[in-house]
Amino acid sequence: MRLKSIRATDVMPVRRVEIDGLSDVIVIAGPNGVGKSRLIDGLLQKIQNLGGVPNIQLIIEATTQSEWDDWGKRELDTSQNDDAQKLTRTLHKNRSRRAWNSSFIHFESDRAIQQVTPYQFTWDIVDPWLENLGWTQTFGGLKARFHDTLHSLFRKMQSHEKEIARRAIELQKQGQAAMPLDFADPLKPFKDAFSLLLSPKMLSNPDPRQQQLYYTSEGNSFALNSLSSGEREVVNIVFDFILRTSSDCIVFIDEPELHLHPELSYKLLQALRSAGTRNQFVFCTHSPDIITASLDQTVIFLAPPVANADGSYRNQAIRVRDDDATNEALRLLGQSIGVIALGRRLVLVEGAASSLDKQTYGLLLKNRFPSLVLVPTGGKDLILSFGQVLAHVLERTVWGVEFFMLCDRDSAPVSEIPTLETQANGRLKFLNRYHLENYFLNAEVIARMFVELEPPGSWLRDAAAIEQRLREIARESLSYATALIVSTQIRRRVGNVTLMPRDVFRKTADELTAMITAAASGETARVQAEMNAAQVENLTRTVFARLEGLLAQNSDDWKREIPGKQILSRFASAAGLDSGRFKNLYLVTVDRENLPVFDDVVAIFAGFAAAARS
Repeated sequence: MRLKSIRATDVMPVRRVEIDGLSDVIVIAGPNGVGKSRLIDGLLQKIQNLGGVPNIQLIIEATTQSEWDDWGKRELDTSQNDDAQKLTRTLHKNRSRRAWNSSFIHFESDRAIQQVTPYQFTWDIVDPWLENLGWTQTFGGLKARFHDTLHSLFRKMQSHEKEIARRAIELQKQGQAAMPLDFADPLKPFKDAFSLLLSPKMLSNPDPRQQQLYYTSEGNSFALNSLSSGEREVVNIVFDFILRTSSDCIVFIDEPELHLHPELSYKLLQALRSAGTRNQFVFCTHSPDIITASLDQTVIFLAPPVANADGSYRNQAIRVRDDDATNEALRLLGQSIGVIALGRRLVLVEGAASSLDKQTYGLLLKNRFPSLVLVPTGGKDLILSFGQVLAHVLERTVWGVEFFMLCDRDSAPVSEIPTLETQANGRLKFLNRYHLENYFLNAEVIARMFVELEPPGSWLRDAAAIEQRLREIARESLSYATALIVSTQIRRRVGNVTLMPRDVFRKTADELTAMITAAASGETARVQAEMNAAQVENLTRTVFARLEGLLAQNSDDWKREIPGKQILSRFASAAGLDSGRFKNLYLVTVDRENLPVFDDVVAIFAGFAAAARS
């Protein structure tokens, strides 16, 4: 299930909030005192008592066939009594601790870890993964849930050892002298998440006799309580979440950035989104890092209440989008020299709307290259002069921090890319495709992505039908693609107009006027030569014919050359998804099935991680 829309009135101090078209990630931001936490509290009260809190209305959308079957419809409106009862029945089901599906989960702000109560073991060890719990388990205090998490890990190891021993005895009775040891480690997801969050630290196997979790760092063993408060918090949250193996849940997290380093906040989001399937996250936050990392999802700025002349109130929920002035202001919050503190090796990710880039690269990299930290550059304007970037960023080490840069292929003339990469000594790389979005046009991946979302017979489960639709959109976009490529090439050729003459000191007004006028005449002649109508016509026809020829071929070459942003956006719309959700589902499918779609991108980061400062 997922939230589709929220309506709230007089959840004081909030007067009126209306939010529609919610994505897989919802970020609620705003100044202190405006009512963010009160709004979240009101939503949680509504969920726990769907018949109460009449001033809050939720539209809940089914994300599984079982939900659809139980409800008899695709959506539920909590303002309708029949719908509220159906949702109540779904929520009030007991669930296995290890299969927390179709529910709500809440992580409150106070995440301090207390002393864990020792667990008293018995001979009768039940597999904790199979135990059923009441539906309110994930609404309780996280401190108590952390005890449950640790006890479950201890018991799981005991149960695991007992199962191995039982199997050994069984084989011995059968007269076998050897036993295969291909038992899966039940704690591998926890160890992977720990490394993702805190690498190079590694989680050790829990020892129930010590009643404590331990980790190793630089060959030494330490108790979990030796971690910093921020590190303990993220481990607490993520372990609780992984234990539930949550899917199709709506997860509320209040101020995840409390006491956290910005990069640790980002890794927390990454770990939560990669654990489980089809979950929706609602973050209440002040963090610029979380906000800017979610701009292709739903970011809501909660403004103070403003009354109309008739006494009603305006909608306080202002949607922040990639192309508005608010987004520009938020982006500037994260673009300062403070980025130096993020790590020793910073990879500048090109793009003004860099949330897709950072999330994509983050999900691809996981824990492969823990020395690299991704940093959005803030837009193409910053990298228009690669010579300047090379001289002032990539070739320097600032306070011991090294810089690398990864750009879309449209950021420089194709003929110049090899030279630029060579000059940068491996610190500047370009994608092998026009846009990052071009990697999201694989029909086979899209078909697999929709297997759990669409019924049998749907065209979205047919790779051939998907490929046909992608090509149709590409053909319809040929004129746009040609115009984009041609205009970009001409703009590069024309370059910036400069009228600044040399040696202008101690000149009279007449002398300076003559010098600037001469410079203007020269620039006019240069621009006119580059804008020659015949040349522009020839370039346009040549580019159009080349792209048309690529589409006529029975290959995927067109997916490298034709700009993919518009194609992906239009296809996602045809599939009934917003582009942010489409991209996330695509990435999850690639990761789950270990598909080689992004292998060349991963190889670029491997080169960055291996680069040595000469």
